[in-house]
Amino acid sequence: MTKQDILILLSVSLVSVMCERQTNWDFHPSDRFIVADCIITNELKNQEVRLYESSPGYNNQPEGISGAMIEISDGWQHFDFIEDTLEKGKYISSLPFRASAGNVYRLNISCNGINDTAYAEMVPVTPLESFSIVEYDSLFRFIYNESENASMTEVYYDWTAVPEYCQKYSSCNASEVFYSLNYIDPGKEFAPERIVIPFPRKTVIIRKKYSLSDEHQRFIRSLLFETEWRGGFFDIEQDNVITNFHHGIRGWFAACMMLSDTTFFE
Repeated sequence: MTKQDILILLSVSLVSVMCERQTNWDFHPSDRFIVADCIITNELKNQEVRLYESSPGYNNQPEGISGAMIEISDGWQHFDFIEDTLEKGKYISSLPFRASAGNVYRLNISCNGINDTAYAEMVPVTPLESFSIVEYDSLFRFIYNESENASMTEVYYDWTAVPEYCQKYSSCNASEVFYSLNYIDPGKEFAPERIVIPFPRKTVIIRKKYSLSDEHQRFIRSLLFETEWRGGFFDIEQDNVITNFHHGIRGWFAACMMLSDTTFFE
């Protein structure tokens, strides 16, 4: 059975069972915890780690954590991280380095009395797919084509060359993220509509495509069920997002191969 056949069956099932029902939401505050966010790539650069304390409530911004000791190692080389003086919770490797396939990377974090470790291994990335730009409300919008292999694609828009649109949009930049996952999920197919980012001519479009290991895409799927896919017809019971840390820190450590390109939309 093809993916299209499965989606047709899901659509028929949805029409058959759809009805209104009352839902009572019972929110309970949870204990705060440390969240780590780190993706190292094959780019030769100062890699980054971000540490946050979980938000105490809904719609609150997480707070960065200072004073942590962080190290990444591939078994041969060790890279220390130092805290950024301008952004609390952001740590930058003291030396630039690039991750490569065939190595297992270990991230060690010592923070607030917790010592924790996560491991990551890189998988290859496939070439960037073609994309479309279509008219949208007198402007234009980007149309993403999914990859056959699991991947994450960040799309950055820069319309600095159009000052009047910068003023209207209250910014000269915007970005969005697209995922291709090797799962067929009703929560994804019937998720709430994404916010459209319209842009004018003379916009610069930068794409960055990242490879995803099987473990990494399971983390993203778990995260999407709690964020972008929530509020649709096929919500699942809320749960903690999975993590590859082992002793109390949450979040994800990943090594991704990255490809990028730039398009000048005239």
